[in-house]
Amino acid sequence: MAAPAGAAAAAPPGPVGGGEHAGEHGKGAEPAAVVAAEHAARTRLLNAYLRETGVHDVAPGELSVRLPATGRTLRTEVLHRSPCGHHRYAEHTTPGHAGFVAALLAELEATTGHAGAAELAAQIGNSVGRTARYLDRGRREPGGGAHALTRHAEQNVLLGHPFHPTPKSAEGFTDADLGRYAPELGAEFVPHYLAVARELVVDVRVAPGDWVPAQVAAHVPPGYEALPVHPWQSGHLRGLPEFAALVDQGGLVPLGPLGRPVYPTSSVRTVCDPEFPVSWKLPLHVRITNFVRNNPLEHLRRAADASLLAARLPARAGFGVVLESGYRTLDPRVVSDELAADLAVLFRQNPFARNGQAPQVLAGLLEDPPRLGGPAEEWLRRYLDVSLLPLLSVFASDGVSFEAHVQNSLLCLEDGWPAGFWVRDLEGVSASRTRARLELVTPGSPVLYDEAEAWLRLRYHAVTNQLGHVVHVLGLHTGAGEERLWQVAREHLAGRPEAGELLACRTLPAKANLLSRFTGRGERPYYVDVPNPLRELP
Repeated sequence: MAAPAGAAAAAPPGPVGGGEHAGEHGKGAEPAAVVAAEHAARTRLLNAYLRETGVHDVAPGELSVRLPATGRTLRTEVLHRSPCGHHRYAEHTTPGHAGFVAALLAELEATTGHAGAAELAAQIGNSVGRTARYLDRGRREPGGGAHALTRHAEQNVLLGHPFHPTPKSAEGFTDADLGRYAPELGAEFVPHYLAVARELVVDVRVAPGDWVPAQVAAHVPPGYEALPVHPWQSGHLRGLPEFAALVDQGGLVPLGPLGRPVYPTSSVRTVCDPEFPVSWKLPLHVRITNFVRNNPLEHLRRAADASLLAARLPARAGFGVVLESGYRTLDPRVVSDELAADLAVLFRQNPFARNGQAPQVLAGLLEDPPRLGGPAEEWLRRYLDVSLLPLLSVFASDGVSFEAHVQNSLLCLEDGWPAGFWVRDLEGVSASRTRARLELVTPGSPVLYDEAEAWLRLRYHAVTNQLGHVVHVLGLHTGAGEERLWQVAREHLAGRPEAGELLACRTLPAKANLLSRFTGRGERPYYVDVPNPLRELP
């Protein structure tokens, strides 16, 4: 495993303490939900560890994983072997849950020299506790209508990222906050608003459209602009002296809750009023998975510039981009960067408000057995036509690499068949500085990357993360088998010039989420190489 230099001394071999189940983090949930949440956590930890230490093939049956630095061994049974690393295991492990987590984290301490075991163990417990609560509530059937189907998928991601050690951690939310704000619990709420004196405002518009509903705008006094605020964030802001001073001076006027209810999408802090043509990516001073989810100015600039590039891409059948309309925050020349990031809002177009389409976020679709319109092989071919092929084509022609992982990818189905694919959250776009349309952005734009890094990010997000997960779920639940579906994908892409380089790659990049989380590199993650199941056979 790649790691910082200076590994600490290995812990002595032998048994690890800890009971079968962690206690406090499962408090309040039924025992079956706690067991299921712990099982999901161990699966994610083990699959991440195997991927990041170069173990890319396992066989069904008993599995013993030797931890070389500490001399310990993890044991379980492989129920399903996945060529892309999405292996599935029996519920029983040796040692039990607490010992399993402790042993794996002790190994990471010994191999990296980073004393992060206690911190990450607490964060894993936080994630498991959240997951248990979501599983305890259970999965619900969607209501009627396109908007209900879209919302159901957004709020149905109960387990989260399959290769992340803390996919459902939310440090800063209390149990009561979860009930109010967690998408997994079906939350909806009325957003709060601030009126901001115009001289304090920085806003950039890159697409047309209203940013707040008319009934909200009617409450904004002359000389001020409206700024939506998450209700939790509103309470956080009241405790900041700099914010309170601006309120006392009249630069900020809290307007309280206004307008129709919104629901949080799978990212927790992006909220949607399904009837309004704009949604809001709100700052939230809560550590969700890797980091606090505020909106630094650099992130806003990247998203706005990416939207300028994406808006001018040639149309491709079945493929669309959800554009950012722009952003608004307080002028960082007047307030601190921290307060500007804690108030900044990214405004995102909602093209589905009135067009009757029902896009479903892939992360939600993939947590349920698929309901296909026909054979898995043909379904996959049609899926590739609206997803991977356009993504590769955009990069080949315009140098734009979308962060099309499963939480940023929306799929429209017609009679169970893929009919349209949308990518969203343009803050994650990376454009090749040698091939992007530089007349649209400044040479120093944060959206510009070296060609090699933009290509790496596209392969990770669109293939390793997204297509790998799709093929796994299809192969597991339809009986088609993952190996057969990778062959189908390879054959369907063969001969397409935009796919030639991808098919020739021996390996694909994968984020080392476990190592990166352990060493505090969430925003600058390590990558490892994994075998490319699309590689052309000799």
